[in-house]
Amino acid sequence: MALNQVDRSDAPEARSDASASGPGILPTTAEMSQEHRSKIEHRAYELAERRGFRPGGELEDWLQAEREIEAGPARNTAPDNPFDTVRTRSNER
Repeated sequence: MALNQVDRSDAPEARSDASASGPGILPTTAEMSQEHRSKIEHRAYELAERRGFRPGGELEDWLQAEREIEAGPARNTAPDNPFDTVRTRSNER
C-alpha cells in the first residue's frame, strides 16, 4: 500500500532545513576542499588508532578531528612569554 505525500506548506518543517522528517539542506559554503577533508581523515585515523580501532567511536573520532583541524595549530608559547602580543588573563601583569 503506497502512502500519499501531503503538501503542508504551513507546517513548521516546511520552513526549516532542520526538519525531523529528513536531513537538512547543506549551505553551499558547507563544501570542503579535498585537502581539508584529507587532513580530517588523517587525524580521525590517528584518533581511531589511539583507541585501538574499537568499533563504535568512528563518529566521535571524525568530529574531534574536525574540531582540531578547524581550530588550527596549537600555540606553542608559554603564557608568560614576554614576546607574546596576545593579552589573556594568564599573561597580563
